[in-house]
Amino acid sequence: MIAEAQLKALAQRFGAPASAQLSPLSGGHINATYRVRWPAGDLLLQRVNPAVFPDPEVPCRNGAAVLAHLAAKGAACPRMWPAKDGALWCREPDGCWRAFAFLAGYAQADALSHRDRFCEAATALGTLLALLEDFPAATLTPALPRFHDLAWHRARFAEHALRAEKTLGPEGWGFHQALAEALGNNPLAGPDRVIHGDTKLANVLLPSGEDPAVVVDFDTVMVGTLAMDFGDFLRSVAAPETGQAETSATRLARLGKAGRAFLAPLTLREGETRAQLALAPAAMAWMLAQRFLTDHLEGDRYFRVASPGENLARGRAQLALAVRLAEGAPELAEALAFPGAKPQDAG
Repeated sequence: MIAEAQLKALAQRFGAPASAQLSPLSGGHINATYRVRWPAGDLLLQRVNPAVFPDPEVPCRNGAAVLAHLAAKGAACPRMWPAKDGALWCREPDGCWRAFAFLAGYAQADALSHRDRFCEAATALGTLLALLEDFPAATLTPALPRFHDLAWHRARFAEHALRAEKTLGPEGWGFHQALAEALGNNPLAGPDRVIHGDTKLANVLLPSGEDPAVVVDFDTVMVGTLAMDFGDFLRSVAAPETGQAETSATRLARLGKAGRAFLAPLTLREGETRAQLALAPAAMAWMLAQRFLTDHLEGDRYFRVASPGENLARGRAQLALAVRLAEGAPELAEALAFPGAKPQDAG
């Protein structure tokens, strides 16, 4: 828990008066975020968690550089709110603190009332990757080394194999083994790109009016592959609404539509094929399942939990989702085709 006095002092460093109203914002698993309001200002104050990021200044630095690149191109993007001394972030004993202008009138794309607008989110993310094609990749420092390294996460999970098998039970462990066989050694391969790194629906804000959608949370911007961002987004789109069952045909139609919208702003490079990209959602769900389960077995040190067993439940859900996505990958590859697509695009 962060003391109110510390929050008020930090808010004042970013120009808020002592009378400003502070309220916590929920939703994230990693960073602590607050809204700070007063008559002349409205900002989002956020601590970058040093328990997760080895050097919390790295995501601040990477994010600031990418946002400046996007703003120079006239793209809709978050606007950093400098401290009174001009700094874009403040290093404190409990991490790095930074601020952004609060985006009023927007809601996360994963909100139940907005989930039918997933194509807007897809277009925003595909457009983002297109805008980052000329970003100087060599200037980025990995904020989370091996963040999307599937082989590394598999190896870490394997260290807990005996406990994991007992925890998951025969069905869950069987899912895990089946996915290892179905997805092969490197389902997220591809040519290097600068990617967002965390393309879940919650990281796209949709407007209530005619303004464009805004992609947020650039802490994990990195050099990766299209399969990583594309797969993570479709994994997020594939997760059904709470308590709502759906047929495989309904899910396939949604994923095909979302996938085409994501890819439309991009030109696929050699090694980026529909067949390969169709496996990426399953691969990302499988990797996330292993990350949740590893964290559960290691005492919930990475993902925040409200109660014991929450990461286990998250891991089970992602494992079951990965199986469904792997089973539907051949059909998804066909659904990703655009009218007039070239034969070599199929992979």
